[in-house]
Amino acid sequence: MEKLKRFFLENTHTKQIIIKNIVWLFAGEAGGRLIKMGLIVYAARNLGASGWGTFAYAISTASLLMIFSDVGIGSLITRDAIQKRENYRGFISAALMLKAVILAASILLVIFISPYISTIPEATILFPIVGLIFLFDSIRDLGFAINRIFEKMEIEMVVKIVMNLIVLALGIILININPLPISVGVAYAVGGAVSVILILVILWKHVPEFLTKTDFETVKLVLRTTMPLAIIILIGSIMANTDIYMLGLWKTPEDIGLYSAAQRFYQFILIIPATIGTATLPLMSRLAHTDNQKFKDVLEKNFYMFMLVGLPIACGGFIVADEIVPFIFGPQYINAIPVLRVMMVMLLSAFPILLLVNAIFVYNKQRELVFVNVLGVLINIFLNSLLIPKFGVTGAALATLVSSAFVTLAVWGKMKKINDFEILPSLVRILPALTLMAFVTLVLEHLGTHVLLNITISAFVYILIIFLKEKSLREEIKEIMNITPLH
Repeated sequence: MEKLKRFFLENTHTKQIIIKNIVWLFAGEAGGRLIKMGLIVYAARNLGASGWGTFAYAISTASLLMIFSDVGIGSLITRDAIQKRENYRGFISAALMLKAVILAASILLVIFISPYISTIPEATILFPIVGLIFLFDSIRDLGFAINRIFEKMEIEMVVKIVMNLIVLALGIILININPLPISVGVAYAVGGAVSVILILVILWKHVPEFLTKTDFETVKLVLRTTMPLAIIILIGSIMANTDIYMLGLWKTPEDIGLYSAAQRFYQFILIIPATIGTATLPLMSRLAHTDNQKFKDVLEKNFYMFMLVGLPIACGGFIVADEIVPFIFGPQYINAIPVLRVMMVMLLSAFPILLLVNAIFVYNKQRELVFVNVLGVLINIFLNSLLIPKFGVTGAALATLVSSAFVTLAVWGKMKKINDFEILPSLVRILPALTLMAFVTLVLEHLGTHVLLNITISAFVYILIIFLKEKSLREEIKEIMNITPLH
């Protein structure tokens, strides 16, 4: 018991820190999103595709106006505090000040401009509440960025679980009282406010360390440093929300509801690569420029981990999508099945891109990604305008699949030039287990096995084969659990 306590609550050695951080981040993100998914499913079923689509549309429209609010300052704080660059405290203080100004301007845009660009009148009443949701989310995420400097990811887990329990409970109560999209918005906003209070109380003693005197020259330096990353994040936000906004131009709130239901399930899965990427960012920041060979080893192991988890999810999810959608969201969402299948294929590009962008960022080469991302979003907009009128929600998903695959391949090539990593040997090791798992999943579906039982059995088969076949993986687990002092 004491060994487990030390493993999950103390920082002892590099591999243990990475695994500990991944476990806590995943527990917080997966647990939190699973709780919130309960509200999403409840709202989607009780509000119907049209009501849920209206809420999703309000969020996406506001996100397009919030694209300038996230200029990568959170990652910048974590990276520079760990690397302890010259005058990093003044740099971080300037970054926080800049973030506050941009965030305030973005919230005002959401509240006052969103009603004029909205194509769905029912969404207008939601924009002030959505503005508050984004405000609380941004402040909380800044708190998390500071917390990651100390690599105490268990704090994030507690905050996220508490926040999402409040969102779930309040959301169900409000929907029962008033089954309208605004009830979901109020629940999200209240949960966000509580999370801000919690993270500020926890980190209060550390805040003065990052609030020092700054000057205009430092602010300009922050802008120059963050601008390439800000453009990448901006474009990523456009890519993520363009589909729903453009669906609003040609289709109905019901179509948006169908698309958003599949998208929410897809986004829930993305917590896996996001968690691994966040947990390994401090280590990658330390290794970049100082030990390129060790950085390459860490990057390749992370990719192996990504493929180990991502490939079976993409493959299995594609096979059982026709059962997942009606089981989770109800029969009224049956037309979202093709969308979910496209998104399962999209996981093959979504998993690696999160790690690749982090890797390029810690090498401070983010400028090289700007053109690629701009081209990606232009492809996305063009394909949306071409495919949505003819193919509806499935066309929107296909547009994002093609554009995101283009961006991933281009970023992959750029990272290979910075640090020539290899993934083919790892991929070959996974394929036998993946093939057998896919066969089991197909057979169980053909036999009419319940989707949850099918997923459980298929996952067990896959994990068993991997564990029996991968001796190095078993040895790695033993080594990680053997806690030694951090050097």
